[in-house]
Amino acid sequence: MLRAREVGMVGPEKIGRMLDATEFSDAAKLLIDCGYPDMSDMSLSQVDIILEKKRAEVFREISGFKYALDILDLFRIKYDYHNAKVLIKAAGANVDAAYLLSESGSIDAEDIANAFVSGQRGDLPPILAAAFDSAAGILSRTGNPQLSDIEIDKAYFNEITTIAAKLKHPFIIGYVRLLIDSANLRTIVRSARTGRDKGFLLTTLIPGWSIGIEQLTVTYEDSIPPVFPGDALTLASRLGADAMAGGSQTAFELACDNAVLHYVTDTLFIGFGPAPVIAYLAKLEWEITVVRMILTGKYTGIPADVIRERLRECHV
Repeated sequence: MLRAREVGMVGPEKIGRMLDATEFSDAAKLLIDCGYPDMSDMSLSQVDIILEKKRAEVFREISGFKYALDILDLFRIKYDYHNAKVLIKAAGANVDAAYLLSESGSIDAEDIANAFVSGQRGDLPPILAAAFDSAAGILSRTGNPQLSDIEIDKAYFNEITTIAAKLKHPFIIGYVRLLIDSANLRTIVRSARTGRDKGFLLTTLIPGWSIGIEQLTVTYEDSIPPVFPGDALTLASRLGADAMAGGSQTAFELACDNAVLHYVTDTLFIGFGPAPVIAYLAKLEWEITVVRMILTGKYTGIPADVIRERLRECHV
C-alpha cells in the first residue's frame, strides 16, 4: 500500500514545474493532484496548518497498524520533543507559543502542555519527563535556550536509540545510527565555525552507534573525513571539512540531509518489513519540507534558482 502511494507523491518533475511557476497560486495548484487541497488563495500561516494536518493525518492512519507503531514512533516522538522545546522556551520568554505546537507527536500536544504547566509528569514517557525537568532547569539557571535545546535533543536521540535496540532490525539500527552520526557531524562543523572548544563538544555530542564521542573530540581540530570513512556520510564529511575552512554551510547541510534520504530510498525493491514504512514516512517528511520551502519562496518572491539551491534531493 505504501509503495503504491509513493507513486503519487511530489517528485522531481512536479518540483521543477512548481519552481518554474510564475506565481505562488500556480505553484500551489500543481499540488492538488498529489492529494493536497487547493492552497492557491491561502496565506503562509494557512499553508503551514495544511501541511501539519497532512502529516498528522498520515501518522494517525499508520498508527492503526500494530506492526508499524514502534516504527512510527521513530518519527512521531520528534514532535513530542519539539513541543517540549516550544513550551520551555515560551515559558522562559513569558510568551504564548501555543500556535507553534505540533499535533504530529505520539502524545497529544495539549496533554504535554498540561503536564508542563502543572508539573505532573506521570503520564509522560520517563525519558521525556526527565528531559522536561532537566531542560527547564538549565534554561532557568543559564538563560541560554541553546543549552536547553541540547538537553532535549539528547533525550530524543536516547529514546529513538532505545526503540532501535528494542526492535533489533539491522535497517532500523542503521537508520538511527545515521541520524545520530549526521547530528554529531553537524555539531562538529557548526562548533568549528562558531569558535567553540572541545569542552562544548563534550556537552553536545550524542553517544552514537558507530563513532564514539572521544574519537570525535580527538579529531575535532584535525580533519573530519578520517572520522567518517567509507559510509553514507562520506560526501557530507568532505563538505563539512570545507565548511569548517570557510566553505559553503548550505552545501554541507544538504549533504547531511541527502545521506539519510539515500539510505531510505535505496530500499525500493524491499517489499516487506520495516524498510518500506520508514522509507514512506521519511519521504513524507521531505515532501512536506520541499513543498513548504517552494511555496514560501514563491509567496515571498525568492528567485527559483535560489530556492532550488536550498532544496534537498527528491527521490519520492
